[in-house]
Order: sequence, then C-alpha cells, then structure tokens
Amino acid sequence: MRRRVLGLGLCGVCLAIPGRARGGEGERAVSVAAGYASYATPDDEMMTTLTPTAGLAAGAGYEHALGDEVSWRADLVVAGYLGGGAAGTALGTVGLVYRIDVLKYVPYVDVGVGALTRAGGPFTLGVEPALRLGGGVDILQSRARSWGVAAALTSFASTTTTFTVGLRSTWRWGYF
Repeated sequence: MRRRVLGLGLCGVCLAIPGRARGGEGERAVSVAAGYASYATPDDEMMTTLTPTAGLAAGAGYEHALGDEVSWRADLVVAGYLGGGAAGTALGTVGLVYRIDVLKYVPYVDVGVGALTRAGGPFTLGVEPALRLGGGVDILQSRARSWGVAAALTSFASTTTTFTVGLRSTWRWGYF
C-alpha cells in the first residue's frame, strides 16, 4: 500500500513540474528585423572582390508551424550599402526552420530558396537565384512574444554573396 501511495505521489510531482514551452502545428508568427548587411561580389575582370563600407538591412517574415520543431517560412530582406557607390539588394525566400529546442532560449537554423535582386554600385540591375542559410536564437518573453539575434548568408549560382546579422522581434498566435 505504501508503495502505491509513494508511486502515485511521485506521478503527481512529475505532472506538477512545468513542461517545456512548446510550439505546435498551426502556430503562426510574424517577425521584423533590422541590422548590419554586407555583400561580396567580383569586379568586372573577376580579379578582386568588392565589398561595401557600410550596409543596413530591414526584413519581415511569416512562419507557419508544421509541428513542434519545424515551420515553413517566407522572408523578405531589403538592404542598402554605401562605399563604392550606393547599392541595394532585395531578397525573397521560402524555406524551412528547425528549432533545436523550445525553452526560454530557442536556437534555430533555417534554409530557404528564392531570388536576389540587386542594383547600383558595382551591380548591374538583375535578378539571380539564391540559397539562404541562416540561424539565430530567440528569447521568449511570453508565449506570444520573443526577440533575438539572427544571421543569414545568401549565395547560390551567382556572383553575389550577402550576409546579414541583426535583431529580430516576433509575435506568435494560434498555438492552442
């Protein structure tokens, strides 16, 4: 009898311990981001690599959870650069996000495909295919709100590589 009471008490304690915060299928999120941006592209003779003196990026994204750890994501990032002439890029991608764990600090990695539009400075006006690899850490403030640091590297079958790093703020809903 004492073992049953002890066993039931232990089960009760385990059930009372709060579980980890979890996303779920159907959860949605909207994010905005701002930060530093840079690019690397060869000059006309393909002899040296051109980079800007400074760059700023702003972005927005939408996510829809497919499960606890995986979401699909659509992103748009616009960046402006100075140094070597004013230039700009716009990157639109769709892809997948994998959250490594869902606690207060949520590291994630993402991959996406899309198109990079570039103009000004060393660029001729054009659109090229892009592969985006990124990641970051979100810090949960509440079930519906988080902020964090994000970074992404974009390149593919093109001569232009872009890099962004900055702060991201996210609003979530639909997690019940």
